[in-house]
Amino acid sequence: MMRFRTLLAAAALTLCAGAALAVQFPPGTPGGIAPGPYPDTLTIAHMQNPAMVPFPAVPDTIRGIGGIVTGFDPKPTGFAFYIQNSSGLPWTGLDIFTGGTNYQSFFPLALGDSVVVYGKRSEFGGETQLEGLDASSSTNDVVVRKVSVGNALPPFFVGTTTQLQELPTNTFAEQWEGMLVRINGPMVVRRTSLSGGSIGGSNAFLLVSASAPSDTVFIDGNTLTTFAPPPIGTTVDMVQGIYNQRTRGYRIQIRDGNDIVLATPPNVTDAFSLAANQVRVEFDRNVTNATATDVNNYSLASFGSVDAAVMSGQSAAILTITNGLSAGQTETVTVLGVAGLANGLIMTSGQSRTFANGVLSCVDLQTANPDSLPVNCVDKSRFAGTGGQTSQGVPGIRMSMTGVATGQFGSLFYLSDEGQPIRGGISLFAPTVPLVRGNKYLVAGQTTEFFGETEIVNVVYIQDLGAVGQIVPRASTVAEVDLDVCDATNAQIDAEDLECLLVKLSYVKVVQQVDPLPTSGFHVSGPNGVLSDTVFVSNLNGVLSPLTHPALGGVYSITGVVHYANGSFRVCPRDYNDIVFHGNNVSVPGGNSSKVRFAAFPNPGVKSRLVFSLPQESDVELGVYDLSGREIAKLAKGRMPAGEYTRNWDGNAGSGVYFYRLVVNGETFTARTVRLGQ
Repeated sequence: MMRFRTLLAAAALTLCAGAALAVQFPPGTPGGIAPGPYPDTLTIAHMQNPAMVPFPAVPDTIRGIGGIVTGFDPKPTGFAFYIQNSSGLPWTGLDIFTGGTNYQSFFPLALGDSVVVYGKRSEFGGETQLEGLDASSSTNDVVVRKVSVGNALPPFFVGTTTQLQELPTNTFAEQWEGMLVRINGPMVVRRTSLSGGSIGGSNAFLLVSASAPSDTVFIDGNTLTTFAPPPIGTTVDMVQGIYNQRTRGYRIQIRDGNDIVLATPPNVTDAFSLAANQVRVEFDRNVTNATATDVNNYSLASFGSVDAAVMSGQSAAILTITNGLSAGQTETVTVLGVAGLANGLIMTSGQSRTFANGVLSCVDLQTANPDSLPVNCVDKSRFAGTGGQTSQGVPGIRMSMTGVATGQFGSLFYLSDEGQPIRGGISLFAPTVPLVRGNKYLVAGQTTEFFGETEIVNVVYIQDLGAVGQIVPRASTVAEVDLDVCDATNAQIDAEDLECLLVKLSYVKVVQQVDPLPTSGFHVSGPNGVLSDTVFVSNLNGVLSPLTHPALGGVYSITGVVHYANGSFRVCPRDYNDIVFHGNNVSVPGGNSSKVRFAAFPNPGVKSRLVFSLPQESDVELGVYDLSGREIAKLAKGRMPAGEYTRNWDGNAGSGVYFYRLVVNGETFTARTVRLGQ
């Protein structure tokens, strides 16, 4: 994940001065920031126009450059936004590359915001960019200062197909790079990315003038939005967007379906549930109220009924349905007869979108697929696509869910069900709006397994349902978070059950320091040294960067999100308030947890390991029993202090089902395992 940093102007200037690796602009006195020959903040034209003096080179540091936000690259392949000066003059548009930081959601930024940005000059595929101060996309730290909101967008440069043709030899085009441009038709679609032969990207198509089809204009419908190419021969009355350059040449990046006026009907781009009886249908452009609210233009694969339809903005409709399906079952909506607002053309063939019915919980998404866990010990969501255990998996079906925000690490957020139930947490990558800790959200996206962690990606819709209060961390133990086994029968609480939940490990001891922060983290175990289990406390995304390691041998209470990475589980504090120091070599008041915990694993297995924790000094008896109730072995008996304990049983016994009974102060706890033969 990438770092996100917002600084006030004075702090930003200081940071930029200290981070310079090449020339700083405006240039100052060597070794300081006193004004040099160019004391004023540079303009975008100083970045784009080689005739300007000064003209920074790659990777010079730019200490402040201002403009109005005109568009966003919202795709997690590499976030960016564009700024332009209000004059609309040549050389006044610029791409701000932010890597893994989606400023549209985290700042947040919106169209019309006036901003000043700080970073380094770079070039990508021929396009000039401003990127982070360290010039590394893996630790992106562009600094953004918002000046005002609600400004009018700069005017479009209205050009011709000849002026804005795609050829890299087009000397006229360079001055409009990063700017809003428009071409009025009529034009004709000559070739598309769907028609065979590569044209340099998906969702791309080439236009020519209907009257003089000699110059080709490249339209990019994949970078700033997802817009399917129209059929070859389609008439285009107008196209507009943000002009940019890539290795192939110049192109117009449309921002949504309203940036192009086609002689075609609208298309359905998405559909998903908002409630058990509500479905949102989205179109690629604005549509007419009369046709979009006509229930006769919609049908359901379940043969349920569409009872009502209302507009949501001008390019989406919300349907009220009755279908009798339960949450998670597959539903499909088909749309026919809806007309485009700009041209009045009506859909004459049905378009369908499939999605998971209803609104799911975190538990619904996190629960292991019964087709994979018992069969091959693969713990993955039934709503996820293929792969993802050791790679970036394929996203599954479009679905909707609710959860409460519990933490944020750069572009990665964590949600959980209220009450922090087992399997009740999930991660959310790059939402389209910032999430406030303690607020509940309705999210529409897709579920995937990202290198073993269940994650929601490709978020297309978020609704803030309001504050429900800060989530209370789930009391857990080192033994639980350290336990990563194939538990097909759910006989005990293990790390998979806690994945993405906010947990609290009370009174744990720092036993190993991996690297100085902010690089890595440290390991903790039970403070009394009873268990050999340890858990890695990870400094995810450099959250703990201001300080060094907690003291070796110190006893702490650690709150954090259980995160899976690099083949193991770890706890990730959200800030230093999640780390409470109790002292060095202290005893455990109340034990490592607020109640007795008991687990046995592996299950199934040849040998058994039993782990239990005591919240206080207690009378304890632990035994092994067969199916007839006969005691096979006594593993513990007597008075024991508070803490965490482990016992191993590898006695001479045949294969079969065995029960383990733990009695603490007269209260009985049981666990069951299947013992395999030697």
